[in-house]
Amino acid sequence: MASPPACCLWKETMIDPTIVLITGERQVGKTTACLRAVTLMRQAGLEVSGLVTTRTGCHALSVRELHTGAVYPLTLPFEDPTDRTLMNFRMDPEAMARSGTSLARAFPTDVVVIDELGPLEFRRGEGWVEAFDYLRRGRYHLGVLVVRPELLVAGVRRLARDVYTVVHVTSGNRDRVPVMITEMAKAAVARTGTGEELEL
Repeated sequence: MASPPACCLWKETMIDPTIVLITGERQVGKTTACLRAVTLMRQAGLEVSGLVTTRTGCHALSVRELHTGAVYPLTLPFEDPTDRTLMNFRMDPEAMARSGTSLARAFPTDVVVIDELGPLEFRRGEGWVEAFDYLRRGRYHLGVLVVRPELLVAGVRRLARDVYTVVHVTSGNRDRVPVMITEMAKAAVARTGTGEELEL
């Protein structure tokens, strides 16, 4: 009889999940690396949930809900005066609310990916700010968070963790990062899922 998938072996008494902070300069390929890692982790039999933002224009972003497959615009037209400007983007309040609600349903999971937590969350206390509470509660094995370099210290403080890993994505290592994340995810599930090695 086949073993149940790792997501079915959840235990509320797990030790603290592993947190990986992905950082790097703008347009270096952080989102691309995350999406490739999602593919590799799913091929390894892991459940992956969360939100990934993709730049679709100079002033436009879309969001993909990894756990539902839904994709929709996250921003309003830049010239629209009804919303505040944030780093050349006008966030759509309805889309932000929709994705925030979806994030609440992303747990429990093996891996949660959030791309990205930025000025909206750290400086304004808006956007996907609830993500910090979800991450503190656990119910996942590995958390992969994309954070801009200038917000990295704020991210570490907000997570209030003793142990975390920072991965700086560069043009030289971005092709290796997805494999690295996948190996970390497999190790985290094996370490925290059942107390035994899982066949992934």
